[in-house]
Amino acid sequence: MRFSKERQMSILRWAVVRFLLAMLLALGAQAAPDSQALARGVALRNGGNLQQAIDYFRALGTADESVAVSGELGASLLQARRYDEAEPLLRQAYDKTNGSERARYAIELGNLAAARHRPAEALRFYAEARTLAGGEVALALVARINEARLADRRERPALLAAISRDIAGVNAAQARARLRLTAGTLASEVSSVQIAYENLDEARILAAEIGDVRLEVEALDALAQLYEAQGRNDEALRLSRRAITRAQAADGVFTDLLLRLEWRQGRLLAAKGAQDEARAAYLRAIEQVESIRQDIPIEYESGRSSFRDTLEPIYLGLIDLLLKKADTAGGSERVALLRRARDTAELIKQSELQDYLGERCSVDAAQNRTQAGVAPGTAIFYPIILKDRIEVIFESGAGIRRHTTALDAPLLRHLVSSYAEKLRDGEADYHDNAVKLYDILVRPFEREIVAQQVHTLLVVPDGVLRLLPWSTLHDGQQFLVQKYSVVINSGLSMTSQTAGHSEAFSALVAGMAEPGPVVEQLSGSSLAQVMAPSTARSALNLARQPVLRKLTLSTRALPTSGAERTALLKEQLALPGVRLEVESLAKILPGTSLLDATFTTTRLSDEFEKGEYHIAHLATHGFFGSTADESFIMAYDNLVTMDGLQKLLQAEGVRKTPIELLTLSACETAEGDDRSPLGIAGAAIKAKAKSVIGSLWPVSDKAAQQVMERFYSGIARDGLSKAEALRRAQVMLIANPDLSHPFYWAPFILVGNWR
Repeated sequence: MRFSKERQMSILRWAVVRFLLAMLLALGAQAAPDSQALARGVALRNGGNLQQAIDYFRALGTADESVAVSGELGASLLQARRYDEAEPLLRQAYDKTNGSERARYAIELGNLAAARHRPAEALRFYAEARTLAGGEVALALVARINEARLADRRERPALLAAISRDIAGVNAAQARARLRLTAGTLASEVSSVQIAYENLDEARILAAEIGDVRLEVEALDALAQLYEAQGRNDEALRLSRRAITRAQAADGVFTDLLLRLEWRQGRLLAAKGAQDEARAAYLRAIEQVESIRQDIPIEYESGRSSFRDTLEPIYLGLIDLLLKKADTAGGSERVALLRRARDTAELIKQSELQDYLGERCSVDAAQNRTQAGVAPGTAIFYPIILKDRIEVIFESGAGIRRHTTALDAPLLRHLVSSYAEKLRDGEADYHDNAVKLYDILVRPFEREIVAQQVHTLLVVPDGVLRLLPWSTLHDGQQFLVQKYSVVINSGLSMTSQTAGHSEAFSALVAGMAEPGPVVEQLSGSSLAQVMAPSTARSALNLARQPVLRKLTLSTRALPTSGAERTALLKEQLALPGVRLEVESLAKILPGTSLLDATFTTTRLSDEFEKGEYHIAHLATHGFFGSTADESFIMAYDNLVTMDGLQKLLQAEGVRKTPIELLTLSACETAEGDDRSPLGIAGAAIKAKAKSVIGSLWPVSDKAAQQVMERFYSGIARDGLSKAEALRRAQVMLIANPDLSHPFYWAPFILVGNWR
C-alpha cells in the first residue's frame, strides 16, 4: 500500500515531534558531571547520526559505567527504534536515579511504551515524570506535551493552548524555543493553525536571537510545512529556500533537515510546473537520504516500513519527473533519463529488502555484486507503479525503452490481487485477467522480444506485482511460460549474473514428512501461520497441508498443552508426499538426504560445515510474512528463522563452497501481502545463495514432486539453466489435463541467478 501525500506528511510530522522531544530531554543530560563527554554523543544523535552516537556511547560505557552513559545509550537506541536493546538500559537508569533525572528516564520509558502501542503504560510514566520534575518547568512540559500527543484528537487543541501559555514561564531560551517548536509541530498535526503559527514563529525568533542555527532551520521547516498544508505554496517555497540557504551557510550537519527541505522544494516546484528545477531538488533530496541511509530507523511506528511510508515517495517523485522529461527528450538523453529512472527504482528495491530483513549489512554485501549489461537472449522488465499510471521500463540487447499505461494504482492493485487470489484458490475464471495483465506488461514489447531472440525474461516486480505469477500471463493463445523462461529478481544490483557451477555438484536434500519436537515450538503467530485456512488447499484437495484437507482445526480448538496437543499438531502438519520427494531426488542428485528425525538443526549445521554442497533442497513447512521476524522454516526439531538460516550457512565450509541454489519446496507467502514475497529473496541473501526457488502459495504434493523431479533432471542430466529447467517442468504440468490449472504449476518461482 502506498499512502497519500497527507498521510506521508503526517508520518513525517510525528517523526519530527519524537525527534524534538528527544532533543528537549537531551538538554538535561548536558548538566551531568560528565557533561562534556555526554554532550559529544548527544550532539551526534541530535545531528541525525544515530549509529555514530550509539557506537560513541558504547565505547564511552566501557570506560565509564555511569548511569548517565547507560541512559544516553538507551535514549539513542530508542530513537533508532531498537526497542529491545533500549529498554534494559533505560530501566537501569530509571531505577538508579531520583528526582528530575528519574523524570527524564520516566519520559523515555513512556516514549518506549507509546512506540509499542501501550498508551496506558506510557501515560503512567508521563504522569510520574510531571510529579518528579518538581521545579523544572521545562521537564514537566515535556511530559505534558507527550500526554497531549496521546490524548484524543479533539482534546489536543485545548491541551496545547494551555501548554503554550505555560511555556512562557521557562527561563532558558533554548529550552523555551524547543518547547515552542515541539508544541507548534504537534498543533499542526491537529490543524490548530493559530496555535501552531504562534509557537513556530516564536521558536524561529528565539533561535535567531540565541544563534542556534539548527533550531532556526527546524522552525523555518515547520512553518513551511504548515503553509504547504494550507495550500499557501508560494510562502512555503519561500520559507523552504530561506531555510536551505541558512543551513548551507552555517557550520554543522543539517542532512536530515535538508532532506525534508529539498523534498518540499521539489514538490512545490513540480506543482508550479518548474520541472527542471523540481528534478534538481529531488536529486539533492535523494543525495541527502543516501548519505544518512545507515541512520534511518528500519521501522517507524505501527510496524510499517520506514522506507515505504516516508522516503519511498521521494524516489517515486524523482522517477515521475525523469520519465516526464524523457517524453520530450531524444536519442542519448532519453536513454540516460530512462537508465536514471531505473537506477533510482533500484535504490527502492535495496531499501525494501533492508526494511524486510530488519538490517542492512546482508543487503549491502549482496549489493557489491557487479551489475553487468543485458545478457544475450535475456530481456529485463522493470515495472514501476506510480499514482496515476504504471510504467514498464524494458531493456534488451536492442536498448532500453518504456511503455506507459494510464491506470490508477488502486485499480491495478485490485486487478492483480484479485487475479492472484483466483489462481491461489484454484478458480476457473482467471483467463480474462491473465490476458489483460499480459496486454499491460508484456505485449507492448513483443516485437523486440522476438527480434532479439529472447528466451529468458528477468522481472523486477514492484509492490503488488510481487504477488503476480508472471509465468501465468496469457497472450490469448498460450501462457508466457510456454514461450519463455521467467525469473524474478529483487533488484538487479543484488543479483549475481555469473554463470552457474559447471562441474559435478552435490546436493543436501532434507525433508519433514512427519513433524517431530518442532511442533512444541509453535505458538502464537507461528502456529496461526502454518494453520491458516486456505481455500486453495481445501478446494483442490491435493495441497500439502492435510490439516485443511481433512478438517479445519482452528488454533483455538487445540489443547493449550500436553501430549494430545502435540499428537494433533504432528498429525495435522504431516507432509506425506515429502518422503517420496526426498527419495526420488536422491536418485537424481548426488549428495546427502535427511528425512524426519535426521533433519535436525544440528545435523544441518554439521552437513553445511563440510562445504560439499552446491544445492540445498528443504522440503518442509515454511512461511514468509511481512517481515523477516515473521518468517521461518520448520526442521524436525526446531524452527529456523531468517537469522537462524544465516547462522547455519555461515559455516566455514559454505564460505568455501557457496550455495548455488536454495529450494524451499513447501514454503508459502502470506496471502495478499505484497511484502511477503520479499522473504524468498531475503532467504537467498541470508543464505548467500545465488538463487532460490520458493512458492507463492501452498503447493500440491503431486505437482511438487513432479516439478522438482523434472527440474533437477533438467539441470543435473540435461545441462539446462535453472530458468529453463523450471520452465520445462511447468510446461510438463500444463500438458497434463489433471494438473494444467495454474494453481498446480504457477506458485513455483525462481528468484535470483537464472543460469
